[in-house]
Amino acid sequence: MTTDPHTGPAPRSRVSLAIEAVVLIGTCVLALAWFIPTQTSAGGFGLSPAFLPNLCVAAIAVLIAADAVLRFVRGTAEPSYAEGWGAFMRLAAAACLGTLALRFGGMVAAVAVCCVATALALGERRPVYVLAPALVCAAAFWLVFR
Repeated sequence: MTTDPHTGPAPRSRVSLAIEAVVLIGTCVLALAWFIPTQTSAGGFGLSPAFLPNLCVAAIAVLIAADAVLRFVRGTAEPSYAEGWGAFMRLAAAACLGTLALRFGGMVAAVAVCCVATALALGERRPVYVLAPALVCAAAFWLVFR
């Protein structure tokens, strides 16, 4: 990536956008075909335990595909990611913290930790905007999973 102090980072190529879309949609297909079926049971009465994860991953795949189509139709130069892998690593660390909280604190603690860690990883520093979603989501999960 070349950076000109006057124009900023060089725009991404269409090939880069296509590769990004293929990798992300491929990850969704992998989740639908392998990760979710191996981590959920067949269920019994009512909806399958895999219903909500499958629905969420399918919705994410549709949104990724729609975003990719819109990027190609517009044909404008997309800016490159300014922070490179830094943002990805911060979000991965937030997910790892949530996983540890799930293991040692349970579902409600994991939701609260994920909300706070993700907000901080995305750059939010205002206490109300960091804590309010965590408290609301944790309360909702406490009501559902108690």
